[in-house]
Formats: sequence, structure tokens, C-alpha cells
Amino acid sequence: MKRLYMYLILIVVVLAGCSRTSSEPSTEQSSYPDYVTVDGKNYLNAWELALIDLDGLKAIGKVEQSSVVPLGVPVYEIAGYPEEDVIAVKFDGHPGGLVANLSGYLIYVQQEDNGKSHYPTDIAKEPIKQIQIYRGSELLRELRNEEEVNAFLALFKQQGPFNEIQSERGTEYTVLLIGDGTFGFNYGVMVKDGHYGVTHTESKLPDEMAGYFK
Repeated sequence: MKRLYMYLILIVVVLAGCSRTSSEPSTEQSSYPDYVTVDGKNYLNAWELALIDLDGLKAIGKVEQSSVVPLGVPVYEIAGYPEEDVIAVKFDGHPGGLVANLSGYLIYVQQEDNGKSHYPTDIAKEPIKQIQIYRGSELLRELRNEEEVNAFLALFKQQGPFNEIQSERGTEYTVLLIGDGTFGFNYGVMVKDGHYGVTHTESKLPDEMAGYFK
């Protein structure tokens, strides 16, 4: 619900900024949310979603307007989302620096003029069966055993309050939670003075998690 609420607020800014026509990302609009317009529809970047299943991608057009990615980059329909309310944009960068872009695609979710979001909330119900930990784009550790996965998740959920830990280096690790579906969940992790924290909330993780990142 928190994620959906943030999207409802940001859509106003998205619609206000849809007049850019340059073929390069705008530096002046860097404070705007990461949006694209495709076939007249507005989409916001769901940075926390990672495309796991690359099969079934179907080219449907190109980015027409954007605040971050270059104009004209390819856009794809994702298998299971024929209404094109969730799309994949081919882009090797990682806007915002919150997580590494491991698949080479960014996920965008349609936002209607009335503020309605098409965020795929059903994926949050999928059980996590595999965890991958990356340092940059290099796979550092992979957990597949149910006991190992559950042990990691139990600690990962014990995050401290917001704004508890900050690091000038930003995200150094990406934690990818994988179920059986098309998408996984990305979380950026930063380090300061030997302590680890979740990047987007600046919440400190339990010290017992340090071993997972070495």
C-alpha cells in the first residue's frame, strides 16, 4: 500500500513533465520521477521489480517521452501482461542507483490520468524460493535451500528505523528475491563502518547478516 500511495502522488509530477522531446535523458529533470510514455500511456519505473523470465518478451514500440532513459529505446510486452499495463524497457543503466540492473531491462507500471495504478500486487503473495546476492553485477552468493532462504528472510525483515544509516558510496550490493513468477524483488544494500543497511529506506540490517555479503 505504501508503494501504491507514493505512485499516486508522483503521477501528478509525471503528467506535468511529459513535454520533453530530446533524444537524451534530461539532467534538468533529474528530480522528477522516472517515467516513460509509450503509445500515449504514462508509466512509472518500478525499480524494485526485476525481470526474471526473459522468455516471451514481445516488442511493442519505443519510448516516446521520458525523464531518464533515452528516447527511442525498445519497449516490450511481458508474458502474462497482454494489456501492456506492465512493460519492460531495454536499458543497461540503473537510474537512481538503488539497485543494480541485472537483466538489462527496467520495469514500468502504467499510471492512468485519474491516478489509478496497475502495479501487480499479486506478486507479493508468491513465496520466495531463491535468493541471489550481487556485488555490483557479480553474483556473490546464491541461496536455494529452503532453510537457508527462510533464515535470510527472517533476519532481513528485522530492519531498523528509517534514516538510521547513510553511506556516501550508496548501493554496493543487490539482493534479489525470486519466486516462481516473472518478477523478482530487488533490494539495494549499502555499507558503512562495517554495518549494512537497506538503501532506499536507510534502515540498518542486523549485524548477523554481515556474513552474507562477504
